[in-house]
Amino acid sequence: MKSSAERLKEIIDIFHKYHFPKQMNPSSLRMALEDLGPTFVKMGQIMASREDLIPKDYCIELARLRSSVKPMNYDVVQNIIENEFGKKMSEIFQEFEKEPIGSASIAEVHKAKLITGETIAVKVQRENIEHYMRMDMNLLKKAISLFHLNKIIGDIIDLNLVVDEVYERTKEEMDFQIEKKHIKEFEINNKGIEFIKTIHVFEQYCTSKVLTMEYIDGININDQKMLLKSGYDLNEIGDKLASNYIHQAIDDGFYHADPHVDNIKIVDGKIVYLDFGMMGRLSKGNRDLLEKCMTAIVEKDINEVAHILVLMDTKVDFPDYMKLKNDLKFLLEKYESKEIIDIDIKLFLSDFLSLLQSNNITLPKEITMLVRGIVVLEGTLEEISPDINLIRVLQNRFQYSSLLSKDKIRDIALNSVKSGASLMVLPNEALTTLKGINSGELRFNIELTDSKHQIDRIERIVHLLIITVLDVAFILGTSQIVVHYDKGYPIIFYVYLFGTILCTLWLLYKLIMSKFKR
Repeated sequence: MKSSAERLKEIIDIFHKYHFPKQMNPSSLRMALEDLGPTFVKMGQIMASREDLIPKDYCIELARLRSSVKPMNYDVVQNIIENEFGKKMSEIFQEFEKEPIGSASIAEVHKAKLITGETIAVKVQRENIEHYMRMDMNLLKKAISLFHLNKIIGDIIDLNLVVDEVYERTKEEMDFQIEKKHIKEFEINNKGIEFIKTIHVFEQYCTSKVLTMEYIDGININDQKMLLKSGYDLNEIGDKLASNYIHQAIDDGFYHADPHVDNIKIVDGKIVYLDFGMMGRLSKGNRDLLEKCMTAIVEKDINEVAHILVLMDTKVDFPDYMKLKNDLKFLLEKYESKEIIDIDIKLFLSDFLSLLQSNNITLPKEITMLVRGIVVLEGTLEEISPDINLIRVLQNRFQYSSLLSKDKIRDIALNSVKSGASLMVLPNEALTTLKGINSGELRFNIELTDSKHQIDRIERIVHLLIITVLDVAFILGTSQIVVHYDKGYPIIFYVYLFGTILCTLWLLYKLIMSKFKR
């Protein structure tokens, strides 16, 4: 096992090899992460979906990171399994294939047969991966501070945010007991859905480092030839997959966060998800906001979309509300001429994330994780059936938002104008304003042709208003004393009287001077 000093030297040598950070570009970053090993490969894979944190060209390049990592020696795999169960391999398995059927950054999967005869898939965690990942993260944090990397490349990537994001995600993935619970929860949520099959887990052969599941020998969801040969309707598969994914996210608030083609198979007419290490959760509050935001986008309600985005923003500082609304208007108008079925959701989401970045808005991690899942799923749908996309599913989901045809909307608009449309608009505008005040996002933008002169004028008006209020207060105070005392007024009476005379004379003077200037 390498020491921290040895690993730090290795990281620095690779940084030097690719001339980091001065000559960093998307391609060199990807290659460096591959050389740095599983921790950094995982980092790149996760950050490939964070267009809200890093530039798009980096995301595209990081998405090319290989999904396969060099497998462990079989002796190492055998030692891990035997140490976890306290038994010899022969006491657990009839057969165990030495070559893995899949090898990734955290674990690898082997096909085997239990002593009881069931064909299974055994997921084995890489040796000491938790130790190495924690060490890599700590060393990377030190390197960021030591070499002032954020000052040099902070305009491209906030490395501290990247490190925190990766470590937070991988901590769960490194505990297979959590993945086992994910599978159980997913099974409960999808129990009533006939076209979804969940994999069976052999709980007695599961630990935090070994996960034993039934082996799924189905057809890869992107194997069009085999699916068609087997009599499947590709459009039906795509439509069911998309509908179920929206159901997972919006209805259950618990969804598969990595729905790429290698993680989905078709078995006996049913869709089967594999690898439940990376699952996403949406709180009830964020689900409600997301549903309202989607509805507002479909209805092109810019005020509502802007309001919801500000509510979702995790940063303390509020964005420029007017700029945000103008950017949203431009974005929605860009896609307005297209039929909703023709909108490329990946392109739309890319533009949307760019809009958020330019307005300094950071959405909650659970929302950006869903966005990443949607982008991945859209890529999967393209390989199954290009005629099916999530926009169509969303349109069906929010059909109530589109119950009125264009002709009906036009007729209602004309009738509204004839009967006093302004009175109908006012409550909506008032509601939008109140929402803005309530959330703290409301700002007043005043355009002045001669700003200094106008500001001075506003200041003078405010000063006169203050003097007027004081004058009224002195007059009322003086009147109250006169009413309550017949003679022998207290000293406060003379203070109020003096204040009244002074303020009144001042106001008269200002009024006369104002008339004289005009």
